[in-house]
Amino acid sequence: MKRAAVAVIAIALAAAAISPAAGAQAPQPQTNLADIADEVMCTVCGVPLELATEAPQARAERDFIRRLINQGKSKDEVKDALVAEYGENVLAVPGTEGFDLAAWLVPIGAFLAAVVAIALALRRWRRNRDSSPPEPPSEPDRASSDRLDADLSRYEL
Repeated sequence: MKRAAVAVIAIALAAAAISPAAGAQAPQPQTNLADIADEVMCTVCGVPLELATEAPQARAERDFIRRLINQGKSKDEVKDALVAEYGENVLAVPGTEGFDLAAWLVPIGAFLAAVVAIALALRRWRRNRDSSPPEPPSEPDRASSDRLDADLSRYEL
């Protein structure tokens, strides 16, 4: 019985020692076409590759991506290869230099301007609302009252 217990413990220790080493040597998860297709564009259609279904260029780009994935390339390596093959226009996300920087800054600036405009409008609205109420209309003078009565007496309602 002792031999069996010792053998079980030895096997358990060996399995525990092997498991971390096997996990460390496991290949990194491979990317897939769907993961990349939403981040690159069809260079002919100008739409994301996942939406471009009919264009021969889109099919060629998909085939190129599949070949790179089958070679074990990572997502970043595939995107770098696409840029090398088709140019910067293949990326769906604009760059962070030069004119491409405007694609990031203009929406942020527009949002901030809208927030400032709303804050100013609310401030103005609250200031007008908090001001003293308008004076009630004054009583008409006797001449105006007589003239109104004369005008109304001409019309039989």
